[in-house]
Amino acid sequence: MRKKIIIAFIAAAAVIAGIAVYAFSGKETPEAEPLRTAKVTRGELRLEAMANGIITPDVEVIVKSKAGGEIIDFPFNEGDVIKKGEVIVKLDPETEEARAKQAEATLLMTEARLEKAKIGRKDSEVKLGRQKKLFEDGIISRQELEDSEIGFQKAGTDVKLSQAELMQSREALNEANERLADTKIKAPFTGTILKKFVDRGQVISSTLSSASEGTQIFSMANLDNIFVTTHVDEVDISRIAPGQAAIVKVDSLPGREFTATVERVAPKGRTEMTVTIFDVVVRVTDKDKALLKPGMTADVNITTSVKNDVLLVPRDAVKTRDDRKTGVYILKAGAPEFVEAAFGDTDGERTEVKSGVAEGAEVVTSSVAPKMNNKNSKRRLFF
Repeated sequence: MRKKIIIAFIAAAAVIAGIAVYAFSGKETPEAEPLRTAKVTRGELRLEAMANGIITPDVEVIVKSKAGGEIIDFPFNEGDVIKKGEVIVKLDPETEEARAKQAEATLLMTEARLEKAKIGRKDSEVKLGRQKKLFEDGIISRQELEDSEIGFQKAGTDVKLSQAELMQSREALNEANERLADTKIKAPFTGTILKKFVDRGQVISSTLSSASEGTQIFSMANLDNIFVTTHVDEVDISRIAPGQAAIVKVDSLPGREFTATVERVAPKGRTEMTVTIFDVVVRVTDKDKALLKPGMTADVNITTSVKNDVLLVPRDAVKTRDDRKTGVYILKAGAPEFVEAAFGDTDGERTEVKSGVAEGAEVVTSSVAPKMNNKNSKRRLFF
């Protein structure tokens, strides 16, 4: 047992001796990573707000019809450009023609009833005049005179009812003629067909039907004016205003940038997932805007301000000391020296220098830590 203790003590002493020899040998610890530096430059600082949104056309409508019936012709396809007033869809007109004829017949009957009511009123008026004369001569009683007066009033009421029925009949005929005309569905404006909801052979319902809002036939849009409806965080919204320049990018066209302009900013925000956002509409002005399709997702960079001829340093050069002083490390005689400085805006890569650093100064962009020299690397060991 005593022999084992002696052997363990000798081994421990050997290890400690080895450490002491290395500590007093004057060797340094491995060198730290070389410092990375950059020059303080003067140039332009462009500040941007980033947002994402959806490509939307200026005007998009879903076309329905006042008429109902079977589609007998729909020669256009999605993506086709159609002109204002051009017939796009034809319906079988048989049902609407029958309705129009029935409405016309009803109108003729109400006109005849009105004419009859007017004749009845005229007859009652003449009769009332005679009765008044007879009453004055004492030939008839007051009761007979009052009956004639009531008859005249009823005849006047019949005329008014017939006039109202005539107005209804005329409106019904106008509606029937509109439905008949709408069996030929025309483009409301010049644009592009985005989607067909029905095709030839299908039966559609009218928008005038009380039981239905009408069948959607196709949707179209004017693609001459393309917009991006974006959602901007409340942190950035105060810096955005109509007229500011913007850049639009879409995933389907990597590497392509489309010029744009802020069109309008929503006056009121809304909360989504505890974050308040504002809708900002951006008009695409690029000559190749036709490459953008409605429904595409887009990333938008809005230029909120541009500062010219300002001192700039890489953002990584801005350091904060333990005492909360902000500044940069400048290389002097090959060694980094901390200098306090005041900074302004940043675009995420470069930061504006307001004071404390001169143009052309070499600043450190990597981490700065004091190096250990030979004296500091030695340690006394006590046993």
